[in-house]
Amino acid sequence: MLFCTSLRKRSEWADVPAKLLAEQPLRWQEQSLETHDLAIQVPRHNSGNREFFRLLLLSASDVELSGAAMARIERLYHQTGGRQVGIIFLLQEKSPNGNGTISYMNLQSSLLSAFDMPTIPLFSTRSLLDTLFKFQRQLVATREETHIPRARPAITLLPYCTLKPPMPEHPKNLLSDICHTVGELAGIATTRDGRTYIRSLVSEPGSTVADDIIDFWEQEFVVQ
Repeated sequence: MLFCTSLRKRSEWADVPAKLLAEQPLRWQEQSLETHDLAIQVPRHNSGNREFFRLLLLSASDVELSGAAMARIERLYHQTGGRQVGIIFLLQEKSPNGNGTISYMNLQSSLLSAFDMPTIPLFSTRSLLDTLFKFQRQLVATREETHIPRARPAITLLPYCTLKPPMPEHPKNLLSDICHTVGELAGIATTRDGRTYIRSLVSEPGSTVADDIIDFWEQEFVVQ
């Protein structure tokens, strides 16, 4: 698997290379990548060969730069024909300026009209490796024939809108029935009535899944 050396020069992502290279056994290589920031391996269906899923790492400060982030997205998307590409978006930046959730929602809205690609919310760079591992497993599990199927955006993103991703299957299915976009889930999870409704819908004895979903959004607004 590959990561781009330019991450070392980007303040929000500068600690990522050290985390990746410290992983044991060592699976990451540092290279100068022209169109993307990470490339994770995904095995081909019924084959010993592997192919790469390419990812951009973005944050609120990236998308605020006059079209630079969208230009990167367009370049990667069109170079690959939109196949096996996605975005990981950092919600909690080191800088207190701006609002990661709002920037994430705005980016998601912009992408829906032109690009069919998953955008995975990441609360902190500390959870990047865990998020990558779980996303990689999801890609392997949902492959059909020789390509990665493109799920509805809400289904793709909902499992990661919790402090402990991925969200269990049953709560995810219940929420996807009432929330057709991640923006709708954010709207519900950040109101008093909405939080009550989420707890009544997905709470189970001994489970923290409802609180994990609510706290995912609540912590973002507290941090900002």
